[in-house]
Amino acid sequence: MQTALPDAALETLAAVFRAMPHYPLFDEPSAAALYGDYEGWALHLLTGAPPPGLVAAPTPQRQWGQAQLFFREHRLAEQVRVQHREREYSALAQDLLVALRDASAASGELEGAFDASLQRVQALLASNSVDRLRAEFAGMAAQLRSSLASQRTTLERQVGELRERLHAAEQAKVESELRARELGSTLAELRQALDEARQQMQIDPLTRLYNRGAFDAALRRYVEISQASGQTLALVLLDLDHFKAINDRYGHPVGDAVLTAFADLLSRSFLRADDFVARCGGEEFAVLLFVSDTAQVARLIETLFERLRGLRLPMLQDGVLTCSAGYALLGPGGNGDDLARRADQALYQAKRDGRDRFNAA
Repeated sequence: MQTALPDAALETLAAVFRAMPHYPLFDEPSAAALYGDYEGWALHLLTGAPPPGLVAAPTPQRQWGQAQLFFREHRLAEQVRVQHREREYSALAQDLLVALRDASAASGELEGAFDASLQRVQALLASNSVDRLRAEFAGMAAQLRSSLASQRTTLERQVGELRERLHAAEQAKVESELRARELGSTLAELRQALDEARQQMQIDPLTRLYNRGAFDAALRRYVEISQASGQTLALVLLDLDHFKAINDRYGHPVGDAVLTAFADLLSRSFLRADDFVARCGGEEFAVLLFVSDTAQVARLIETLFERLRGLRLPMLQDGVLTCSAGYALLGPGGNGDDLARRADQALYQAKRDGRDRFNAA
């Protein structure tokens, strides 16, 4: 025999059933079904309508035991659900804790700042103190934002410094390239000046013919060419007759004019590209040339002598200038010293024979 409850008590109990599904702890589909079940039980308690999921009794009466069982089972299910969520959240918090610890260990600045906070979070996870845990995570988030902002500022400063160094390096590169071009231009000018100086060192300043140093180098080179190519090399040595007397009688300016006139005539008499004409010193001159036979040398010297005899020098009283010459040909296995020695002997033989003539070695 069930005792009837007052209407106010029934309404209060139905209100409790109806309030429970408004704060569901389940996913949306399960929450909708749960709302329907609670609403069905509330109507059953208020009106005696059939309870959800049960067969209607033959006579209307409240199913207090089934209502109590329904309420207790769903509360237990909610408790299990809450504990399951707590474990999930705890695991997520542990994962987050590990990630934060790894991140702080990877950064020297973060490691010291987060060490104490991480230890507190570890202890709070074990105590299930949600409010304190939330506050600790909020503090860590603020600390993380501050640390990241500081690191960002530092990084921006370092990037700015790097840009400045890069700009300075590019500027230095431009300046270095400019200095390199200027240096290259200067070196080219110095090289040209050096070549000109070397050329001047090889030239006799009075006659503009090659000097003795240039002749010695050319003699060695011509001997090598002759031996390598098989061409016949001839050396002609010439000496102006009575030149000392000209200097003594007319003075050195007239003597220089005589030397210049003879050098000009000598250059015009040996015009081939490989003919080498030099002033060896004083009134002595030399010519290196490749010939086909001895007769060719003799013809060239004879032509020179004829031109010299026809040359009139107004600075001399009689206007006549003569010279003596001797020449030699490079023989098989010969060398420059031997060639010069034999040509010199032929020259002095011509002088002993009366000058104004030439002899062959």
